[in-house]
Amino acid sequence: MLSLAVMGLFYDILNSPERGFVVLDSPLDRIIPYVPGMSIPYLGWYPFVFGVLAYLCAKDRLTYYRVLLSMNICVWICYLIYFNFQTMVPRPELTGTGLGASVLGWLYSQDRPYNCFPSIHSLHSYLVMRAVLSVPSIRKPIKILVAAGAATIIVSTLMIKQHVIYDALGAVILGECVLTIITGLALHRRRRKESKWTEGIS
Repeated sequence: MLSLAVMGLFYDILNSPERGFVVLDSPLDRIIPYVPGMSIPYLGWYPFVFGVLAYLCAKDRLTYYRVLLSMNICVWICYLIYFNFQTMVPRPELTGTGLGASVLGWLYSQDRPYNCFPSIHSLHSYLVMRAVLSVPSIRKPIKILVAAGAATIIVSTLMIKQHVIYDALGAVILGECVLTIITGLALHRRRRKESKWTEGIS
């Protein structure tokens, strides 16, 4: 899992408007309410993703490796997109004085409004949810809890105006494609090994 932390070092290098940028939005983004309090589940992304990965590592090591590899590949793809197609999400004026507004103010000061498409927050949340849902031995209540956590984090990226709909959709599509390819290649390799073993016996 340290690979994800190392990959994160490159994020700030690309998080700038120096290469130009575009603004992606849709009519739906203008309807989605601005809720500063959703900054709290947004920051919960860090313990959520690493906690679910640790749980996967204990429950199903092969699925853990597949999703971790998928996450690293997806992040590299995101970085290539950020470098060649930088986007920016205009931020609203901060309002309110509660905990949510304070957390959001700190968040805005730490993370510039670039590197938006695809959303890495949505990407990682979706991938760990997808992995958990694919493991038969994981109990249904755990799957529901993880799915609810992932959905809340993805929605939070939209409600604090850190990302737009296209960022979240792009992340889900990218994550699904890469994870499907990695899983397919792993199953193909396993079948080839089993086939060779069977041929050796016969």
